[in-house]
Amino acid sequence: MILFVTGTNTGVGKTFFSVNLLKLLKKSGKNVLGFKPIETGCDPVCEDVKKISKVCGKDIPPVYFFKTPVAPSVAEVLENKKIDVDLIKEKVKEYEKQVDLLIVEGAGGIMVPISGKYTFLDFAKEIADEVVIVALNKLGVINHALLTVKICSDSKIPIKGVFLNSFGNSGVDVSQATNYKTLLSLLDSPVYEFSSEEDFEEFISLF
Repeated sequence: MILFVTGTNTGVGKTFFSVNLLKLLKKSGKNVLGFKPIETGCDPVCEDVKKISKVCGKDIPPVYFFKTPVAPSVAEVLENKKIDVDLIKEKVKEYEKQVDLLIVEGAGGIMVPISGKYTFLDFAKEIADEVVIVALNKLGVINHALLTVKICSDSKIPIKGVFLNSFGNSGVDVSQATNYKTLLSLLDSPVYEFSSEEDFEEFISLF
């Protein structure tokens, strides 16, 4: 089974989510692996890949990495390194055969282009059994979450849930107190909130 982790934007906590979920699933005895096939902004280290590899207990390098912190389709042009999507999908299939659950993390949001006009949405439609949407609890998240859920639903991708990241929030944004309940009332998809590593223990039964 493949779970694809996407976000409503970049920097919303996808890797934090993936790492903590992997940690607890492994602790519970599940045969799981995490994989981030593309990372940009590797200057010089691919920090997200490094964190995922550490929790998995082995090196799981990206298929493509770029120094420039931009969308993969832009980075491949700027750095003259063409992305072969089929090669990425082959690697996904290779890892999937090794485990019961493979957690694949995207880069940025679901509509970020990987190469040319081919987006992570296209990728998720082809490889994922379910998608998790990570959203940062801040002003603007309602619009971002609704749009991401809609495009996944319209594309017939099963949504495991929207996970609202409240970890480390300072509380200076007044919307943070109401975003969770608002999303619950507006979305048909399940909505969960996490504000600490301990919260992930509540999610284990979902996976």
